[in-house]
Amino acid sequence: MNKHDHEFGCGCDCGCDRRDFLAAAGTAMGGLVFTSAPAEAAVAAPAKKQVATVRVVFLYPPSKTFADKPDGWWSWPGNEFDAEARQKQYTTALREVEKKLGMQLVIDNRSVGSDQDAQCLAKEIEAKRPDGLLLIMFYNRSLPHADLILKAAAEKDIPAVFFIGLGVKHGSVKHYRRPGVYFIQSLDNLDAIEYGLRMINAKKLMGQSKLLSITEAKEPKEGVEAFFGTTVRVIPFARYAEDFKKVQIGDEARKFITRFTGGAKEVRGMTSEALANAARAHFALKKLLADEHADGLTMNCLRRGMLKPCMSFATLNGELIPAACENDLSALYTQRLGQLLTGRPGFQHNPCYETERNHYYGSHCTCPTKVYGPDGPELPYLLRRFAHTNEGSCAIQVFWKEGDPVTMVHYHPGKSPALDVYAGRVVKSHQMPPAGGCTTNVEIEITDRDDACMGVGHHNLLFCGDFARKFRLFAQLYKMGVAKNGFKGPWPI
Repeated sequence: MNKHDHEFGCGCDCGCDRRDFLAAAGTAMGGLVFTSAPAEAAVAAPAKKQVATVRVVFLYPPSKTFADKPDGWWSWPGNEFDAEARQKQYTTALREVEKKLGMQLVIDNRSVGSDQDAQCLAKEIEAKRPDGLLLIMFYNRSLPHADLILKAAAEKDIPAVFFIGLGVKHGSVKHYRRPGVYFIQSLDNLDAIEYGLRMINAKKLMGQSKLLSITEAKEPKEGVEAFFGTTVRVIPFARYAEDFKKVQIGDEARKFITRFTGGAKEVRGMTSEALANAARAHFALKKLLADEHADGLTMNCLRRGMLKPCMSFATLNGELIPAACENDLSALYTQRLGQLLTGRPGFQHNPCYETERNHYYGSHCTCPTKVYGPDGPELPYLLRRFAHTNEGSCAIQVFWKEGDPVTMVHYHPGKSPALDVYAGRVVKSHQMPPAGGCTTNVEIEITDRDDACMGVGHHNLLFCGDFARKFRLFAQLYKMGVAKNGFKGPWPI
């Protein structure tokens, strides 16, 4: 993987110069060649999003139990194993997962138990091209059938989840731990199967996402990110500014302000004007999202005075609506993907290193308080002035819980899409000053590298929870690169 293919590029297939994406320059979209886009007033209602379709296949000979077979060694895991009853149990559980994730699972009542069955199914998969494949194997001698079906899926670049639901299956399985396949051998591990389906669903949703990039552009433009197929629509900042001016501080805006001031440990140096403008930014952005039928947004937000959206970005992310600072599309893609895979928001941050304690710092001004997800508890926080200017705009300082596991991720778009993934744990949330940086400062220990300075990248996303292997599994399933950077941990790398 060539790191320079990924850093700071927007990843749109319209071609982005790295320099154009440097957030501090505020010209991330300059130099891009976009497709034509409708004017603001002409944005059509979006077509209904297609749900991810996964073909589910059970592999075992069609018999209620194996006990009626004449050969006493015919079956593994044992002749008393009732495969049909187990299939019914799994089907019931999978229907609940289907409902939970909003997917479509195509499940036959009968199993694949012969070469002919497997060949017919392989042809069906090649013809219908589902978004993914789930193979559930209950019989040791069904491996050749699984291999035939997996080969057909690989030829059509269809991701496959392969689950061997046997407590013991002798022999090496290394050849199944390959790109394009999430291989699971684990006794009745429905959680692992659900995550396999979640990954397929996340990829489908990324491809149907529409994200806004609010810049100095005079007219709206659109581009498509090459790997995920995410639509990026550029919106002139002037339009946001106009909507900002029109927001009235009524009951809804006052409720937004009270929600933050009422929960804060302290409100430090904030004026009523700053809080009102934080509310104006939030409702102006929500209007843009609604008007454009968009799923998330980013903005050239530095040096915007009282129009800075720090509080809104923290709020939106806490509601699992991705919002990224400084028009950083790579961070926005990472935020969107991470929210879909984990159900939690990430903290986009600037990096810093504590060389003597071998720790890593993340700091920024838009940390969500709901790092455990929308339905989880809220972290302690205080409200304070934005750290780097004197106009008095509102920011938030969030205090992470010591000892919590964390996962740091960065998606690199480009010709060879890749993920950087790091596991860690929270050491301390620092006061600012003296820690400096931006408003929220969290110190972490990187636990899957020997040297914290192996952590690279700008505007990485920090997710609260032990999700590192899950992100790497996504990269494995969709044949993405994963930066090693001294990685020491379990498969997949």
